[in-house]
Amino acid sequence: MKWTNNKIILITGATNGIGKAAAIKFAESAKSIAFTYRNEELAEDLKNEMQKINPNLSINSFFCDFSVQDSIRECADKIKNDLKAIDLLINNAGVVNTEYSETIDGIENTFAVNHLGYFLFTNLLLDIVKKESESRIINVSSAAHHFVKGMQWDDINYKDDFKMGLKAYGQSKLGNILFTKQLAKKLQKDGVTVNAIHPGGVNTSLGNQNNSLLGRVLKIILKPFFRSPLKGANTIIYLAEIDGLSITGAYWVDGRVAKTSHYSKNEAEAEKLWRLSEKLVNQEFDI
Repeated sequence: MKWTNNKIILITGATNGIGKAAAIKFAESAKSIAFTYRNEELAEDLKNEMQKINPNLSINSFFCDFSVQDSIRECADKIKNDLKAIDLLINNAGVVNTEYSETIDGIENTFAVNHLGYFLFTNLLLDIVKKESESRIINVSSAAHHFVKGMQWDDINYKDDFKMGLKAYGQSKLGNILFTKQLAKKLQKDGVTVNAIHPGGVNTSLGNQNNSLLGRVLKIILKPFFRSPLKGANTIIYLAEIDGLSITGAYWVDGRVAKTSHYSKNEAEAEKLWRLSEKLVNQEFDI
């Protein structure tokens, strides 16, 4: 029996790519699926597709702009009001930017969405995640964390060295792993597993917006080498459906625990990132 049977699942960024592939797969067995979206038309399309698969499935959708902290807070409040409990939280929403831009909160967009989005959203929802026994959190990271040697504390925005955004993206994915390890450590006594995954190079709409012409051309050139969204979602699906998952704080690739960079294992740096993240979202979280 799949662990997802009759579970309540929440997926961020589920209207395309691996998030959508996972949502459609989970629709077969879940009791309730909730997801965040930015495009209302795509959200309606996903609802209709899941309802056809499982007419009895309860579906909730919530608008959320992960580049805006107020939007994240408003979304989290609505989710807590409507869902009451979450068995599985999948942090998947993300961006790839090849041009520098800052959010309304003054944070580089890639770091704001890919790391702080996970950090703030997850912490705001922990109360209802911890309500369920053996609940799970899955963070979509990337092998791109190898693009950087460590967190660039003196210029976390990469404002002076953004170039094509590869290092900024790599830093955000490193942040996902450090966050995963730190959160897993904090939740060990609560029966909540927290794991990160690398989906592989996936042909999705990630990075289509707010990017340079060169970035779009590179994506077209590399498109034949990408795997399908469903293949990219396979590790998410595996971690969600397997019974008796006890491993926590790990990084998974193709359904197996994989090695991460030496720096990503540094607990002091993970704690430092946690404290900086609290400062950047103007809120402390005592877990």
